[in-house]
Amino acid sequence: MIAFLQSVVEYFYNNPIESIGAILTVVCVWLNTRQSIWGWPVGIASITCYIWVFYDVYLLGDFLLNIYFLLLSLYGWYHWLYGKGNEKKLPVTRLTQSELVTYVIVGSIAAFIFGEILVRYTSASLPYWDATTTSFSVLAQWLLARKKIENWLFWIFVNILYIGIYFAKSLFATALVYAILLVLAVKGYQQWKAELYTHY
Repeated sequence: MIAFLQSVVEYFYNNPIESIGAILTVVCVWLNTRQSIWGWPVGIASITCYIWVFYDVYLLGDFLLNIYFLLLSLYGWYHWLYGKGNEKKLPVTRLTQSELVTYVIVGSIAAFIFGEILVRYTSASLPYWDATTTSFSVLAQWLLARKKIENWLFWIFVNILYIGIYFAKSLFATALVYAILLVLAVKGYQQWKAELYTHY
């Protein structure tokens, strides 16, 4: 146990920006489950850390994805503050069945196309899995910004895939972070669902 804690401290010391980004990500998702507006600035700080990390190791795809997350987080922060109309806070809403089906179809098509690109033009590891998590993360973040309860269903799906991917790549610490995020996503869905029924 002591050796494990020492290795954690050593990793944090050697990778401070990445470690801070991981901690802020967990805090951000926890705040999102509580519908706290502070989730957005904490998330922006986390994303900024990862933009730096991915730029530093030349992971262009993850770098660009986090630029997207940064812009959408700014939008989400604004929308949660000023998109509520006469309500005290922006209410939780849900997609119609046809909208949900459309999102799933769009995400699946995007994942397939992106996966084909990765297979044909890169040496990416687990290309279709990578493409699927990327495509549905983009949709999940958009739904979170719009405060749609289905964002949590998308995040649950994405986090399960991420845990499998990181275990397959022996990235056990990162897999643990995503296991925590999975638990928080389930909790977020339950909490938002309770408010959704109360509101209606």
